[in-house]
Amino acid sequence: MKPPAPAPATAVPPNRDLTAGPAHSLVLALVGSGGDGIALLGDLILAMAARQGLYGVMVQSYGPQIRGGESAAIVRISDREVQYEGDQADVLLCFRLRDLKRFQGSVRLHPGSVALLDREEAGELPDWLGTTQEEPYRFPFARFEDGIEVEGPPKNMLGLGLLCRLLGWPQALAEDALRQRFGDRRERMQANLEALATGLAADGVPSRPAPAGKGRGLFAETGNEAVARGAIAAGLKFFAGYPITPSSEVMETLIEELPATGGRVVQAEDEIAAMGMVLGASFGGVPSMTATSGPGLSLMTEMIGLSSMAELPSIIVDCQRAGPATGMPSRTEQSDLYHAIYGGHGDFPRVVLGVFDVVHAREVMVRAMTLSERFQLPVMVLSDAYIAQRRQIREAETSPRQAATRERWNETSGPARFDLSSAHGVNPFRVPGDVGGTYLAAGIEHNAEGYPTADTATHQLMNEKRFRKLTAIAEETRDAFRTLGEAGATRGLVAWGSSYGLLREWVVAHPEYRIFLPEMLHPFPLEAFTAWRQGLEWTGVLELSFQGQFHRYLSGLTDLRDVKSIARSGGTPLTASELDRYLSEATT
Repeated sequence: MKPPAPAPATAVPPNRDLTAGPAHSLVLALVGSGGDGIALLGDLILAMAARQGLYGVMVQSYGPQIRGGESAAIVRISDREVQYEGDQADVLLCFRLRDLKRFQGSVRLHPGSVALLDREEAGELPDWLGTTQEEPYRFPFARFEDGIEVEGPPKNMLGLGLLCRLLGWPQALAEDALRQRFGDRRERMQANLEALATGLAADGVPSRPAPAGKGRGLFAETGNEAVARGAIAAGLKFFAGYPITPSSEVMETLIEELPATGGRVVQAEDEIAAMGMVLGASFGGVPSMTATSGPGLSLMTEMIGLSSMAELPSIIVDCQRAGPATGMPSRTEQSDLYHAIYGGHGDFPRVVLGVFDVVHAREVMVRAMTLSERFQLPVMVLSDAYIAQRRQIREAETSPRQAATRERWNETSGPARFDLSSAHGVNPFRVPGDVGGTYLAAGIEHNAEGYPTADTATHQLMNEKRFRKLTAIAEETRDAFRTLGEAGATRGLVAWGSSYGLLREWVVAHPEYRIFLPEMLHPFPLEAFTAWRQGLEWTGVLELSFQGQFHRYLSGLTDLRDVKSIARSGGTPLTASELDRYLSEATT
């Protein structure tokens, strides 16, 4: 097997829509309680936008309660591709004012914002929400008897009718979206259509026309759905997992779609069992994967070490959430970086990739599968709650890409399963059942044939062999980063993962900054980063991690004595105004 050819060190350019001026977009904030159908309302708005050829993004925020807790969706629709929901809402639809307090810091208005509130509810908009010069529009969302709220028409469908009036969207568009969603469920459809018509017939609804679409349908999916579909396109054939927020939809999507490609999905009894099944399938020569979040990743750690020691390809998708322990299951954070890069006992190589957005989620799975299969080691893909459960409109996928496959041993291949002479640490993969495919694969240190050994010299040589894979991977992935901004800018920001969506818009209004965003977190593209830093007068590292894990990690790779750490705990994504404030404090 020849060493992989190095890739040229070129940056991926900013997305095409940024070169044509600012997007025309509208931001809707939808707020209610669990059970009000806020997420469904947001999904329908986004689906209707996609059908007209509008781009958009929806992010959700909700508490750990099954019903009755807080629920919000921020939907941004635009005539250009967007991956960030914006800082301020143009329209607020709120079923109960008391629900707003749970989203302080997440929802804000501006002087021209419109608020749609319940007619029967007393009280004013809180000061922290921002000042709007428009009087709230009042509508009877709730039905009361003797001062007690009773069941009435579905609020989310009443709200859908009002929003269609406000946006200038036709009734037929909403009805088609409902039929697409509910199909033959006639009783529910009838109630929804009646509530929709009631909202559409309301008098005096303010107007905030939606941007004009392309006139052709686009496609919407979540980050978790994109991860699953990207893995299928890359050649995934086996998935084992255990449900955990915010990653569960990866498994749910694969349950629906992987069997059609000849693959299988198993819901294991826990995360330890899931990782064991992944390694068992991989041992049999099958491209395999799991998905989890922080607590599940902790349970899988020992077997991830086994994946590296036994040189069994595996992919582990970690949808990060605020931790430690149970933390905040539905809130985003970037605090699993240390665990992904360093977690586990002993020395073992692994690859760590970061996900930028929903579109990139498909693309990154091809690279993950290629690296895992070719180099026979664990590859961790770090998504987060902000990407995982964000729904984004994108161009439809037209050309699925197959990942590279592992080289399989045959009688003419020659070397032992763990032969030490490989220049890049990879040997042909033996599959039990093939002629000559039987060998020992265990977590204990072993010699070239797989037999256990306690010889310290062999242990040293085997570690050298396994870590040569990272050297080869670093050469092959020198292009695994993106840059934003002008090359001559004198201030720099380094970030990773889901901060990309905000930064790709923010940098257009801040031409004094250039930005470096690695897709490959480990091994890190240090050569490209060093070249990018040339000529900078000020640099900061931006992340959602209380202790600044990314900044500390980079400090171990290169000199960052003059580089500022801009870090805070997760919970909510960074906003443009928040970033401006941090940078003002950090650069003065």
